[in-house]
Amino acid sequence: MIKIPKDFINFNKEILFGEVGAIAGAQVTGNIISEMTSSVQTISYAVVAGSIVGASIFWITMRIYNKTRKNKLSTKKFIEDIAYFTPVAFILTSILYYPSLFLISKYLIEDSGKVTIPIIISQISAFLILLAGLNLYKYFLFKFTGKKL
Repeated sequence: MIKIPKDFINFNKEILFGEVGAIAGAQVTGNIISEMTSSVQTISYAVVAGSIVGASIFWITMRIYNKTRKNKLSTKKFIEDIAYFTPVAFILTSILYYPSLFLISKYLIEDSGKVTIPIIISQISAFLILLAGLNLYKYFLFKFTGKKL
């Protein structure tokens, strides 16, 4: 049986919780904007903006919760983790996640004329791409620097 390291599980749990925030933010924003306009492009941009805000809030909340639960919340360590994670996460979301989310949601909304289900499908697809990229980064960061996130 393969033993999965606890830090791998915690890292992915935090990212997954961030994605829950992204889904919530995208759904709320997408549905609100779709009531104001029928422009698929505007709705897709709003989905991306809502996703960014929701993911950020939920990820930071989970990160703080995990650290305080284990009595390991150190401001210095927390800031160091964010310094190693945030720039790469921003780059990967900018080149992988959000373009995928925009293009897939735009395509599915145009094709179906609906909002909710296409947003969920596009977020799941984009998230799987992002998750693979972030785990590759975490792996290489540890291999080359010994740094664990």
